[in-house]
Amino acid sequence: MVRMVITNVIVGNPPLPSAIVLSPAADTGADPEVAIDHNLNAEDIIGSAPMDVLPLSVGMVDAAQIARAADSETHRRPDTHDLLSSVVTVLGGEVSSASITRVEDTTFFATVDVIAADGTTHHVDARPSDAIALALRCDKPILASEDVLSRAGLPNFEAIASDEKRREAEEFHTFVESLSPSDFESPREP
Repeated sequence: MVRMVITNVIVGNPPLPSAIVLSPAADTGADPEVAIDHNLNAEDIIGSAPMDVLPLSVGMVDAAQIARAADSETHRRPDTHDLLSSVVTVLGGEVSSASITRVEDTTFFATVDVIAADGTTHHVDARPSDAIALALRCDKPILASEDVLSRAGLPNFEAIASDEKRREAEEFHTFVESLSPSDFESPREP
């Protein structure tokens, strides 16, 4: 499984679609429970397929829930994801992660991974949007299988452009380093 971060949440107003975009997280040694990085840039995106992003189409309400959870926005009353988190905690369990486990055609499948009071781990079937919103509410990681990334990942054009700019800068630096004063002398006419 690859740890993911949310790079974009798009809340569309029908008929425009809503979506979330996940990217493999950089292995920076930072807190592994950070599920969203508001300061993510293209150089931070890595994984088994370094140029991949994983777009998930979600409902407008689901996208709004994920955006609120990502921004740690709270309400006066608990929403469904807060309720589920509280129930798991009251029963002595703990949400450990959200895992996007497979994709069939255009349908993604996920689990909420829960550690029960007796220490056993349970993988509870869930819609990816619910699993992600719950993981964000619980400050737990979002994971995706490498198979899902290889089958449904799309090129991350921002990372590709950044890599191209870095390569061009290195080539220019090498060129400048190779210059000598004689390269600037004008040719002498005979």
